[in-house]
Amino acid sequence: MSTIPNYVHPTNRQLMRATLLSLIVAGLILVTIVLPAEFGIDPTGIGKRLGLTTLSESEAPAAVVPVAAPASADEAKLNSQLAARAQATFGAFDGQTLDASAFSASSGTPHQQSFTVTLEPGKGAEVKAKLKAGDGMVFHWVANGDVAVDMHGERPEVKNAWTTYAVEAAQRESAGTFIAPFEGTHGWFWQNRGTQPVTVTVDVSGFQSDLYKP
Repeated sequence: MSTIPNYVHPTNRQLMRATLLSLIVAGLILVTIVLPAEFGIDPTGIGKRLGLTTLSESEAPAAVVPVAAPASADEAKLNSQLAARAQATFGAFDGQTLDASAFSASSGTPHQQSFTVTLEPGKGAEVKAKLKAGDGMVFHWVANGDVAVDMHGERPEVKNAWTTYAVEAAQRESAGTFIAPFEGTHGWFWQNRGTQPVTVTVDVSGFQSDLYKP
């Protein structure tokens, strides 16, 4: 016949002491480990000595980068007008952003043109396209030898003054997209600094009214 062991139940005083001890231990863990590691709060300095404060620093949220404002009041006005038209036509969408400056309407018809020039040693030549402000062209030119090049533009009726867009001392090919910042002629000056003739051919597709050699 088995015997039932007699268990001694703890007294109320013993339970209170155990509870108080548990609270003290939990408080120590909170102050020395949890607060330094999770929130960077280290009143005792123990968290820093244990390297726990670095955990809260590594988990800090990245700074929010503000969205750049439009470069000018004109761009802000264009974007505001675009927003009103977009909302009236298609409705408003949270993920939609606006950049009216990326579009420039033209009344002309785009077309493709080509031009070829031959540069004797030490000589240079220009090829220009007539463009209105805001009109653009896609270009590609290629030479069978190195040439120095200045891509530039000139305003009508202005003598001995120009605006340079790109310069290279020795180049055989270039391609890109160009938007005229003002009405006038825009194009290239190539110079042959070698000892043999160089042929340059440029292809242009866009809203230029003419492509010619002055």
